Amino acid sequence: MVRRPRIFLSHSSSKCTVESGCQCRRYLESLESHLKDSGFDPVVDRAFLNGGDEWHQEVLKEIMTSHGMVILISPHALVSHYVLEEAIVATARKVASEDAFLILPVLLPGVRRSHLADSGLKKLNLGRFDMVDWSAKAGPAKPPPKIAASLLPLAERLGAVPYPEVTAFVAGRMSDVPSVVLEEAATVLGVPTLAHATDHSRHRVAQGLLTERPVRGPGDACPMRVALKGLLPQVRQAAERADIVEVVVPYARVPKSDAERLRGVALGAGERVALLPAELGETPDMYVRRASETPEPWTVCRPGPRLDVPGYVEGIVADIRALLIEEFYLDSGCGDDELSGELARHEAESGPFTVVLRQPPDARLVDALLAHFPRLLFLFAHPGAEAAGRVRLDGMTPGQERDMVRTHRQFMARSADRRDCR
Repeated sequence: MVRRPRIFLSHSSSKCTVESGCQCRRYLESLESHLKDSGFDPVVDRAFLNGGDEWHQEVLKEIMTSHGMVILISPHALVSHYVLEEAIVATARKVASEDAFLILPVLLPGVRRSHLADSGLKKLNLGRFDMVDWSAKAGPAKPPPKIAASLLPLAERLGAVPYPEVTAFVAGRMSDVPSVVLEEAATVLGVPTLAHATDHSRHRVAQGLLTERPVRGPGDACPMRVALKGLLPQVRQAAERADIVEVVVPYARVPKSDAERLRGVALGAGERVALLPAELGETPDMYVRRASETPEPWTVCRPGPRLDVPGYVEGIVADIRALLIEEFYLDSGCGDDELSGELARHEAESGPFTVVLRQPPDARLVDALLAHFPRLLFLFAHPGAEAAGRVRLDGMTPGQERDMVRTHRQFMARSADRRDCR
């Protein structure tokens, strides 16, 4: 479900009276209505302040639970102690949120940028933010479209993009990338951005990188690869470069339809068994990464394949149990109830624990695994993965699979050394 971003409206309209001819309150009311119609939840002090309330405490609480602030800068606001206090809190909130909190100054008629330098707002340097001019000609009834457009990134982060958590994760890893490089990547990926809104551009580029981009096979042109070649050298930390590659390649290559089917098996109420026709060892891990739809993928373990010989089923069951005991730091003699409890807690915290088996889904083996480990997700990754009554993913062509794995290997190697990204 998409959340409506809460936008705190900072203003000064206490001196706005009919006798004075001031229209500050009309601008405020018009903006409030405009934001509601645009899908936002505007927060105005009259809605939460009652007589006798402690102003600072209540306002601080509202700002800290909002996602952004619009500062309506009128002639009154230039000399308002309250607007100054609210702007100071918003600036601190922006820093604490690593720029996720958005501040948008809106200049009302009668105020120019030069007036800020002679006001109490001077020390906040509001000129560093993108500003909106609300002209007297437009009047209070016509809010500038740029206001809603500038707040669009907040809506995207809160669920208006397909994978908001993953999009924010990738965007966060690009905090070092200069705006000019972001704009170049956006052009390559074919995603629109807003001028002078670097944070918005990061999320747009992240969204473009995570868009499914199928290719015919190795050597086929791909905007995702071109964009990564330009972006990665600008990311300072090797770990952050690797994070981008680890997420972007599976999202760009693994078919969305397959990812949704695997996710349905993992999170559904039925048997958790899926079949993936795959040749390369990295492929199932990328499928799991894509199906997880979170910055941290579901945990994967890989018991070694065993041949179809007497006792091989029991051997695989024992291998999986040993891997689980090691993963959860349990005693080798722990009971089934204790192991089941650990798996339930892990699933609630991190998603289903996944076992990748690179061998055909023998019916006797599948039955034994489901009997011993009903809480695990089993993904059989093998070129001949077929079994009646089981969910079989479509998989990729051999060329597409090789391209995905090769792209991942190439860019992971480049990520290790920043010079190799250039």
